[in-house]
Amino acid sequence: MNLLVVTWSMIAASCGMLGLIQLFLWSHNRREWAYMLSALMAFAAALVALQEMWLFSTPDPVAYQQLLIRHNVAIALVLIPMIWSMRLYMPVARTWAAILISALWGAGLLINFLLPGNLTFTELHSMDPRITAWGDVFYVPNGTVNNWKWIVDITVILIPLYMIDAAWRDRRRNKGIRGFVIALAAVLFMLFAGIEAIVVDAGLVEAPYMVGAAFLVVVFALTWVHARDAVRARQLALELEQVRGETERLVRANSLGEMASALAHELNQPLAAILGNAQAARKFLAQPEPDLDEIRDILDDIVRDDKRARDIILNMRQILRGDETDNTPVNLESSLREVMDFLSMVFEKSGVVVVLEPSADTPDVKGGRMALQQVVLNLLLNAEHALVASRASNRLIRVRLHERGNGAEIEVRDFGPGIAEEVRTRVFEPFVTTKEGSLGMGLTICRRIVEGRGGQLTVENADDGGARFRVWLPAVSS
Repeated sequence: MNLLVVTWSMIAASCGMLGLIQLFLWSHNRREWAYMLSALMAFAAALVALQEMWLFSTPDPVAYQQLLIRHNVAIALVLIPMIWSMRLYMPVARTWAAILISALWGAGLLINFLLPGNLTFTELHSMDPRITAWGDVFYVPNGTVNNWKWIVDITVILIPLYMIDAAWRDRRRNKGIRGFVIALAAVLFMLFAGIEAIVVDAGLVEAPYMVGAAFLVVVFALTWVHARDAVRARQLALELEQVRGETERLVRANSLGEMASALAHELNQPLAAILGNAQAARKFLAQPEPDLDEIRDILDDIVRDDKRARDIILNMRQILRGDETDNTPVNLESSLREVMDFLSMVFEKSGVVVVLEPSADTPDVKGGRMALQQVVLNLLLNAEHALVASRASNRLIRVRLHERGNGAEIEVRDFGPGIAEEVRTRVFEPFVTTKEGSLGMGLTICRRIVEGRGGQLTVENADDGGARFRVWLPAVSS
């Protein structure tokens, strides 16, 4: 097996793999044209490596000359995208220098096709066989070097200078290492590949062209950059998730503050009943012959009221925690009535009337009871705030519940001023709010809860005024 052929095949495969990675990155971010140029550069480098393998395996001078014409085109397709991708990676790179280098290679390609021979040799006398230390045979050219070849040879100096200047200016401005690493790899590639090609063409060194092999430096550099970017992206995603979790807990705490009066009202009733029953029991026990059946009934009432107070506290605790792992089936009508009862004190103080219009054919839906109650609670509080803030004369909130498709729909409709169009289109985005002192995360969390259970949350302005929120959730059987 020819070790040279195996080595150059592996080099071509490595360059092609880098091209696929760059193309994949560009397909996910079409605005980053640096990825597309880098993909073109890598695919061209893979082609260069394959052409070099054919060149050192070709004993025919005529065939070698024809291969060199295509080889020079492939090298241009490596260098020109490299120059402009670097311009996109580091905008501080000098545009005039990139244009100059591209123009020199453009002139070189014209010479490559129009003058006798090609850009490298005007005439090729012979192909001389050589043997490697391990016994593989390869061929080196013996010919007359084209006098116009200096047009592209000078870019061996210009491209490293262009890269070094861009990396230095970018380093001073951005303090980052990304562009510096890519530029350093490009400089090493140009110095090795360019000088090696010049001395091989001049006959000073008898060796195969190694442009493809030198490009491995760029492959390693870009691979390191992408790996580093992937690690940083993962770290940023974890930090973002942590911040989002903290924000959601803060929003829930803020909502709890808004419901403090309702909580006090709800707890006051069972606690007052417990106190009254305890005082009554003491009076019965003070009698000479206490009525034990009456005392037993009083104790049962105390236990019932205690459980009611406990349920109220647990309800608030779960809403504050926002447990999203509970996906037990939910009966929407009973869940909505619990939320409305819980907010009754809030509505009573603001003079808002809430009307529930249930439907007998509404199916149970997928999702945790507490999480869905949090969604409805948020929508009702928003509707109540809209009516109070606008001083609406018709302080009515209509909640409709009905079957739709393979699920159930909750419609929360107020008769306030509605939502301004510029706000309505962004109302589910984080930190978008019209409420003074609000974080603007409530509806964002609501949509996340609903969509996390396979549902949809939408909003529209009603024709006769007011906003209408629709929550659709899939039925348990769907």
